[in-house]
Order: sequence, then C-alpha cells, then structure tokens
Amino acid sequence: SILSLPLFYFAKIYLSPQTLNKTFLNHYDFSNLDPSQASQKFDQLFSLPNMIQIKSGNFATTIKLSSISASVNKQDSLVQLFPNSFQPLSAFFKDKNYQLKIQTDPLLVGNLIATLSAQISKPFIPTEILLAPNHGLTLKPGQLGYKLDEKSASREIINYLVNFNFDQPLFLTVETIGSLPNPTQSQQMMGNATKLLGHSIILNNPDYYIDDIQIDDKNLISWLDFTQPIKETSLSFFIKQTNQSIKKDPVNAVFRFQNQKVIEFKPARPGFFIDQPQLLKDINQAFKQLISSPQAPASITLKIPLRTIEPIVRTQDVNNLGIKELLGRGVSTFHHSSKIRNMNVARGASVVSGILVPPGQKFSFIKSLGEVSISAGYHQAYIIRQGRTELDVGGGICQVSTTLFRAMLDAGLDIIDRRPHAFRVSYYEEDSPPGYDATVFIPKPDLTFINDTAHHILIQSTYNDDKRQLVYEIYGTDDGRKVEISNYKKWGWSPPPPTRYINDPNLPPGKLVREEYPVAGLKTAFDWKVTRNREIIHQKTFSSSYVPWPAVFRRGV
Repeated sequence: SILSLPLFYFAKIYLSPQTLNKTFLNHYDFSNLDPSQASQKFDQLFSLPNMIQIKSGNFATTIKLSSISASVNKQDSLVQLFPNSFQPLSAFFKDKNYQLKIQTDPLLVGNLIATLSAQISKPFIPTEILLAPNHGLTLKPGQLGYKLDEKSASREIINYLVNFNFDQPLFLTVETIGSLPNPTQSQQMMGNATKLLGHSIILNNPDYYIDDIQIDDKNLISWLDFTQPIKETSLSFFIKQTNQSIKKDPVNAVFRFQNQKVIEFKPARPGFFIDQPQLLKDINQAFKQLISSPQAPASITLKIPLRTIEPIVRTQDVNNLGIKELLGRGVSTFHHSSKIRNMNVARGASVVSGILVPPGQKFSFIKSLGEVSISAGYHQAYIIRQGRTELDVGGGICQVSTTLFRAMLDAGLDIIDRRPHAFRVSYYEEDSPPGYDATVFIPKPDLTFINDTAHHILIQSTYNDDKRQLVYEIYGTDDGRKVEISNYKKWGWSPPPPTRYINDPNLPPGKLVREEYPVAGLKTAFDWKVTRNREIIHQKTFSSSYVPWPAVFRRGV
C-alpha cells in the first residue's frame, strides 16, 4: 500500500524515490529524477504569467490571471510523476506523459466568462426589405450574430493554462448566429418584394362572425426570406397572435330559477380556436401564388380553419340536469358602501352567476371571476392589503365571495378552500356576526368547493342596489342532507389602534370621508356539520383571527 503524507509529493514516492525512465510533464523530460531534482526543474519551467491575451474574432482583451485565482498546483503535478506499487510492470517501459495541474476559482471563472460573453456576443440582425410610405423598397443589410460558447469557454481556459503555451493568445469558441444573403439572393428577395407590392391576404370566417383580418403588403414583405419564400417563424408568430385574439371558450346553456320557474335562457355556444398547422399551410400557398403567378389577384381571401370545443352543457340538456330545488342561500348587506365599490360588487356578482357545476367538479371563485380590470368593467375602490387601505381595481369583490360562502355553508357542499379576512370589515357584519366572511385575491386565496351531489348545481346571484343587498342562491337536487351550525364563539378581544388618515387628492382640502369604523381585534369559530340519513358527510370548524383595525378616513389634500 501507499502511505499518505500531508505535505507535497513525498507521499507518492515513499517506496519509489525516483521518477522512471520516459517520464514527461507537458512534453518536458522528467526522467530519472529524485524529488529535489524534479522540484527544481519544475520551478525553472512552470511559472504562470501575470497576464494572458484572449481573442475571439475581432475581439481582443487581456486579463490578469489573479482575477480567476489561477495557480500551478505543484504538489499534484509532481506526485503523478513518481511510480507507485499499483502500476503494472509494462508502465516501466512505456512513455509516461503527464499534464500540468492548474487550480482556479470556478466562481471567478464563471464571472469572467459572463463578462466576456457580454462583450463578445452580438444579436443577429436579419436582412430586411423596408417599404416606404411612397411604396419605395429599400434593402436593409443585416448583421451576423455572435454568441460565446460559455460551456466550452471554461474548458478552453483551463486547457490553455494546462498547455502552458503563452506565446499564443487564448482563442475562445464563438458561435455564429444567423446567415446573410449573397448578392443573387438579395436580388431575388427584392424581386419578390416588388411582386408583393399592392397585394394582400385576407383572413376571415363568416360562419363564426370573424371579420376580415388583412395582411397587407408591408407585412407580407417583412416575411420574405432569402433561403425560402417565407419566414416560417414570423408566420407562426403571427398565427399564434391571431389565435389569441379570436379564440373563444365554449359557453354552456344557462337558465335561472325564480319561483320555481326558469326566467333566463341562453343557448349553448361552442368554443373555437385556429387550426394553426392548416392555416400555416394555407398562407404559405397563397404567399407562393402572389410571388410566382403574373396574374395573381390583388388580394387572396382565406377562410380561417377552426377547430371547435363543444360546451359541457348543450342546449338540449338544460332541462334534465337535476336543477330542481333551492339547496342553499346566502345574504349580505352593505348600506355604507361607496357607489364605486357597489358597482364592483354588482359587476362581480353578475360574472359569478348562472354557473353550472357538474357532479364531482371543483368550483373555483377565482376561475369563475376571470379577469378583474378596468376593461372588464371594474373600477378602482379601496381594499385592505398588507395592513393598509389602498385603491385597487375591483375593490368590493370580497363582498361577493363572502355572500357566496354563506350560501355554500347553507347548501352543505364540500367546502375546500376558504380564508377569512385579516381584519374585521363592517360591511360583512351588518347582518351577520363576525367570522362568516371569505376573502379572495387573484391568484390566491381562492374560495372553492366540490359538487358532491349526484346532479348539476346552479349558482345564481341577485344584486339589489336600492337595498344594498346581495343574495346568492344554489339550486340542484335535494339529496336529503341537513346542515347544522353550532358552538359559535368569540374571544381574544383587543382594542383598535389610533385613527388612520389617507390623503386623497380627489377630495376638497380638509374634507374627511369615513372609510372604516374602528374595529377591535377578535377571534371567532363555529362548528359546521352536514348529515344525511343521520350519517355525517362533512364536519369542520371554521376559525377566524382578526387583528385590530383603526378608524380610517380619507382626507382631502
């Protein structure tokens, strides 16, 4: 066995105090040397320079090797030269070629490569044909892109140092990105661009009420390529963008109950999206026709190929889904809510309404609500977020989720996700004790339940602006379940903090408008049990912990 000593190369030469014949280090002869001789020769041959030169194409720079903590590992370099007892006999008669051992700091090498990449890499700028307002054509030459091969660069730096040939600079591998047309190809592109002047491709589909989408000559010319008639990447991107703008989700048939009658009916409508591979093929053919046929028409109209998505609930199904009876009802009032906030409540309630939930399916309030934005019909109103009141689009949506949560409790459905507010809010306690609220925020927290009945259920809202009241009703087939709410309790009261004022430039200077009354902190809980035929099917304790909340006034400034 080989003894292991902590210092230098003597560990490996304990049994063999001399290098063998035909021993080479970086092609330098280190044959038949004892440790002292080998060390002396090593010092004469191997000393790293302070600086090295790096080149890549037209780029050149110099770096200090200290910037990557580069050093020669003398110990490991010499240890490998001395034989050990594990070497086969044949090793004593063959050339033994060894490489220098170099140490660097991998993190510093990575930083150097990142810096070099930023200096060397250049984006590819393709050759373009530009169409001027006067319909004149100009060929704008492109530029090749360059990208440093960062994976190879680290290996190339180490190999360069190991080879120890500093008379030559370090050449790093750089990948060329893109290609440029030769004069013949450029001339052909200009010829095709001339043929496209004044021509267009029009996309539509009257069957689905999709109006004309015109691809004018400027866009067509921008898609020209010198290796093929059309840039597939540009065309694919256009088709994806078009699909995003025209695709439609399927719409289920909708009906509403009131006094045991359906008072609203909406037929089902299939969803659709573009058959992108087919449209790509169709536009390609039309494009080739425009640049190859002398008699090509001024415009070519293509019918957009669509693929449909059938709705879950078809029109013929709306009367046999089991929507028969009222399963649960939730009510909330908000007499002191602002007009803007009430508009958001009404908008949110109208969106989360008329929703059918099939048996076994999970209902998500956030998913049903969809986009909350100015363009979606919402307004800025005050909300509570991260311990303060602030303006945000959709303030008041939690009035909707709170009311629906109460209906879910009453219906005895399998409630999965519900989170209380961090603070007590007066709007949710006008007709209910604290603890019966549910907060939502895109994307989380959400309010969800699973329809664990055997039939569809219908979620319906009714907003009454005069009464400042929102009602949610859940309809379906009564399977005999009974709901019991018990053991309601409150504890942990704590006083509200000092009054908070929010400067509002929309109010006259000095005018105060109350936004919130001071509310003490509180903890609440109640037990909720759902039974059917005396068997418990759901049982939960809904707990809430509210931190104290100050009086809040908007103050004109």
